[in-house]
Formats: sequence, structure tokens, C-alpha cells
Amino acid sequence: MTDVRTVDLGVEFLERLLERSERNPDRTRPASAAPEYDRLSTAQQVSRFHDLIAAAARFGAVEVQGGKRDRSHLIERVRVRDPELLARHLGRPTAPATAQRVRQDLLPVAAAGEPWVATLLDEMTARWARGEAAYRLAAGQADAAREFFTLLASISRQEARGLDARTFSQKAANDTKAFDRHASRLAAVLAVQIGQPGAAADVVWAHIGLERFSHPVHLKGPVAVQGAGGRLVDGGAKPFASIHPEMLPQLSLLEAPTAILTIENYASFNRQVREIEDGSLVVYTGGFPAAGVIELLSKVLANVPAEVPFLHWGDVDAGGVRIFRYLEENLPRGPRPHLMSRELAERAGQPADADPSLASIARSDSAIRELADWLASGSGVRHLEQEAIDPNPLGALAASSGTG
Repeated sequence: MTDVRTVDLGVEFLERLLERSERNPDRTRPASAAPEYDRLSTAQQVSRFHDLIAAAARFGAVEVQGGKRDRSHLIERVRVRDPELLARHLGRPTAPATAQRVRQDLLPVAAAGEPWVATLLDEMTARWARGEAAYRLAAGQADAAREFFTLLASISRQEARGLDARTFSQKAANDTKAFDRHASRLAAVLAVQIGQPGAAADVVWAHIGLERFSHPVHLKGPVAVQGAGGRLVDGGAKPFASIHPEMLPQLSLLEAPTAILTIENYASFNRQVREIEDGSLVVYTGGFPAAGVIELLSKVLANVPAEVPFLHWGDVDAGGVRIFRYLEENLPRGPRPHLMSRELAERAGQPADADPSLASIARSDSAIRELADWLASGSGVRHLEQEAIDPNPLGALAASSGTG
């Protein structure tokens, strides 16, 4: 019986060789690598691995260098002989071929804009030809790339001027949410185009004349917004108050909250602010937090004592983990997980598949790395929607680990 794991390792080894070759096509020496025999635990696995490499060599795709003396039965090194033959042997087109095919598909879209849009396509094609992503778009994401260039071409024709993001998105791409899907990469490209690399998105939108209406921040807690005519917003209003980001410069803390809690989902936020009275500041993130939420939290965290606990409550799944990590990476100090634990998911969650894409968070210093590791590679993985859990007072939890 064929060892599937060994087949995967052999193919993985050849794929890695091809990627090395494509990443640096002008290299003076062919891409090469030594087999990782420590990943092959039995003689049968080694034999099968050798068969896979020998087949690629017979096809003319690679060259094999044998071991010396007492290692003559092993492979010392494998070199790429012909990248195109290796790609064909692996049953896929080369990265340059894929990149050129995508370019031909996108060129009419890019050419409908100003010349710099087509130039950008050429730059991205060069990166795709090396097997790299460009502005977080891979060559295989043809539909997303077409949408991206459709928006760029329209912006270059001054068609965004005077419109809000949703209206422009509908007119340009026939989809009101297309702009939101590409906002960060659009801002990065346009910032360079206007001669201000790294400029804040709001600066970019103002330059192209786009009206970007910010969503209000929903919260409950000891804060107030003071205007010339007195108090405009009381954060203690029931069930909660809504503050527009433009009002944040006038926001102040009335007193230090007992804790700060951010909540991912609207239903859970509503239950928390209606059912729990514990002196905490509760802020709704709406999934991935918008700029206004980050601005508010940054201001609050900079003005409360370090001993005031900061917690986040979200879904126990890949999205919830990524939102948690986003908060950690974008705030002066990161939160601790609240009601987000493996134990709760095993007790009340639903069966789900592991998500290896969370491995980078699992290897980081994140406060949620253990949960990310389980969701990425654990057995018996389960996802838990936060609405399945009742809200809890933060008192004792805030003083402990915060995992619920």
C-alpha cells in the first residue's frame, strides 16, 4: 500500500525546488536542496521518496547527486534541470506561464485606466512570475485581481470624486462591497501614486475625492463627549451610546472602568450591556474593528491605569482568532481572551476542520496562541459562536486569566 504521507513529502520537496527556481529565475546556479531524511521514519518511506525523485529525474526535470561512501544508498542533493519540465511533471503550469495568462486577462481592464494602472499590472505580473503574491493577491486569485484593477482604473479616471465608497463601488464594480474588500491595497497603491508612500487611508481618500463615511462606535461605560454646549454623549446611556469617530477628540473618561471589554458580535454586545452592570467599558468591534474603534481604544488604553484589565470576547474559530490578533497588533496593549477557550468550545461548540493557516499565530507571542494552535492542528476541533454562551460579569474573570 502506498504511503500517502511519503507521496506528499516527495511532491512537497519537488514543489519547493520549483518554487526556489521560479523565485530567482536569473540565478547562476540551478536551484537545489538536500532531502530531509529525518522526516522519513521507515525504510518503505525512504524507498518511495527515492522512487518519486527518480521518476522526476527520468523525465529530465531534475538531476540527482548520490551520497558518498557509507551514504551511497542515499540522495545527497537534487538540482533543478529544467523548471518547465518539472512543472509539467508536477501537473501544473509554471509561475511565469500563469502570470502571463492572468496578465492577458487583466490587461483590457487595466488599459481602460491611466497608463500607470497598466504599469502596475506589469509590476505585479513580474512578482507573480516569481511565485510571489503582489499586494496580497496571488496569481490564482484572478477574480479578485480583476475587481481590484476595475476599481483602480475607475479611480484613475476620476470617477470616485464626490461619491461615498458604497456608491462608487456599485458604479465601478456592480458590487457595493467591492471597495471594502480592496480598501487597504487600494490605499497602499494610491499613496505611492500621489507621492505619499505610507500615507493614512483618509489622506488618500481625500486626495481622490472619495467621501468615506465612518461607522459610529457603540459602547457603554464611564465616558462622555463634551461639546461647547455641554455634554453631547453619555457613555452610560442605556442600553448603550453611539459615538461618531469625528467626535473622539472630545471624548474623556469620567473615571477608570473596572475593566475594558471588546465584543465581536452585535447580539452578544447587546446582551452584555443589557444584562451586566459591573462598571466596565464595553465596546462593540463589529468583527474586525474599524479605524474609529481602534482610535477610541487607543485613547482609552493610554489613559487608564495598566492594572485595568483589557479583555476581548469573540467566536472560537479562525475569524475570532484573527480579530483577536488584529487587536493585539494595533493597540498600545493587547487584550486577554474572555469566554474564548478550548474547554468551552469542546463543551458547547460544533465539530469543525482544523485550519493550518492559523499556525503563524500559534507560533507567535499572542495571548491566544494556545487556542490558535488547537484550531490549526488539533484533533477534535470544534468552533464556538459567542452567541451560544451567556455573558458573564467581568469581576473575578478580569482578575484571573480572563479565558472564561
